[in-house]
Amino acid sequence: MIASLVRGVGEVTIRRSQPVIHMAVILGQTLRALAGLSLFNAVVLRTTIRQMDSIALKALPMVCVSALVLGSITVHYLLASLTSLGAYDRIGEYLIASLVHEIGPVTCAIILMFRSGTATITEVAHMKLEGELDTLHMLDIPLKDYVYLPRVFSFALAGLSLTLVFILVSMLGGYFTMGYFQDITFDNYLDQILYALEPDSLVILLVKPLCMALAVAVLSIQRGMSVLTSYADIPSRLTQGLMYTVTLIIVVEVVFIIFS
Repeated sequence: MIASLVRGVGEVTIRRSQPVIHMAVILGQTLRALAGLSLFNAVVLRTTIRQMDSIALKALPMVCVSALVLGSITVHYLLASLTSLGAYDRIGEYLIASLVHEIGPVTCAIILMFRSGTATITEVAHMKLEGELDTLHMLDIPLKDYVYLPRVFSFALAGLSLTLVFILVSMLGGYFTMGYFQDITFDNYLDQILYALEPDSLVILLVKPLCMALAVAVLSIQRGMSVLTSYADIPSRLTQGLMYTVTLIIVVEVVFIIFS
């Protein structure tokens, strides 16, 4: 009985760990392709540019609108609360902690997940079901160059750039829409932010969006490739992809909270 229990636990563990192992393989092969300068291949570069247009540029309006709304609310309530308490010297600190550390990276990761992650799962699933991945294999074209690298690189670049845009729009737009009515000048507002911007905040600004974007990209590709033999399997992979991606975003958030 103990042997069967151990065997059952082992089988479940192996089955549950296979997606994680596959994700690690995808990420590792992507890094190898990047180190091998595959990005400068004409076909790979053209595919990457097309992915960047779809993932980053077309998501820009949604990011800007979200940044303006969330930035206006955050700036308004923080300025109203802190200025009423006379805590002018804490304004920059709280804005950095809220918008740079938390709201910006998480919001952009969620936008990437719902907008581009689902599209990537569907695209890769169709490539597998229609035999495109098998054709690439028969033609000896590495998946890491044509499939993995363009998408993972585009997600990573989109995560960084969209988060930077989000933070700029939320802080500046938030002040001119709602914060402008508070008892603080724009010059003082900028001085408070720049004074509170420390090196560890810059590290978080660069590393956290990158980690979240990589998680969305690798998981989306893995879920798309996990489709079996039917198009009817795609909706379930989309649902699983969204659930797993939310879990990974939470894991990244918890890790940064622990080590920051």
